[in-house]
Amino acid sequence: MNSRNHIRLVWDRTKTSGPCVLVLGMFDGVHEGHRELIRTAGREAEERNVPLQVCTFMPHPLQVLRPESAPRMLSTLAEKTEIFRKLGVDEIRVLRFTKELASMPPEVFLKQLQEMAAPCAVYAGWNYTFGRAGCGTAQMLEAEGPRYGFEARILPPVQTEDGMVISSSAIRASLLKGRLAEANIMLGNAYPVSGTVVEGKHLGHKLGFPTANVAVAAEKLLPDYGVYLCSLREGRRLYRGMVNIGRQPTLPSGEVTVEAYLLDASPDLYGKYVRLRLLKRIRPEHRFESAELLKEQLEKDRDTARTYFGMA
Repeated sequence: MNSRNHIRLVWDRTKTSGPCVLVLGMFDGVHEGHRELIRTAGREAEERNVPLQVCTFMPHPLQVLRPESAPRMLSTLAEKTEIFRKLGVDEIRVLRFTKELASMPPEVFLKQLQEMAAPCAVYAGWNYTFGRAGCGTAQMLEAEGPRYGFEARILPPVQTEDGMVISSSAIRASLLKGRLAEANIMLGNAYPVSGTVVEGKHLGHKLGFPTANVAVAAEKLLPDYGVYLCSLREGRRLYRGMVNIGRQPTLPSGEVTVEAYLLDASPDLYGKYVRLRLLKRIRPEHRFESAELLKEQLEKDRDTARTYFGMA
């Protein structure tokens, strides 16, 4: 099993030395439902003393089949990989989703899984579909698995304490409505936003609030615009701060930006890859009548952040 210091990335139909326990899914956000699936599969992998492999897709199927309906993603591959590693996954198989793959009969897909990974057990969620037009179902996986050398385990949906079924679409809806706490409960951790720090307009610096301008992947879902408390990790270093996500209506740059202000340091982060975790929403985005009024609000936001982190 994974030492949690290394994880192998396998692309497309590269064969791996089987057998393994294989987990199937899109895993967008790697939320609590996904985690329960992976943890359960991991226990069987330990019992069998075989690797634990997850199989996912890039890009999201709708980006290929119906681009106009494709959702923004809750997690990039790098963000997924970090969570998978912490969950003890040994290998990640990434299948490039193409129209050819979408048109593949489900029986062919199962045959290729057998040839690629030689799984002895395959785990999937209750609503997993595969093959042409999604005609392969979790029930088919369970019924046909023995023909392809594996036993299928289908897990039921995971719910929150108030009975909501946890899903990537439910998390997206919560984030877009600014309900970060609700989304984080379903995710099982603070929502991640990561990217490389790039040169900005230095508007924050002029107000006495120098920020790190994080360039986020175009397909990444950003929450409802506003100010959030956050942590920021760069390599082994962890900082506390707040981040503005939005269009900067008071001093508009014409772009949606992710601007992080750190409370406990002012490191040079230009060109560095950083990982933000959104911990709490302070307030929605607001247009102030002047830069001075914006600065006064930022000072109040900083006081709120210092109190939250026990730095007041």
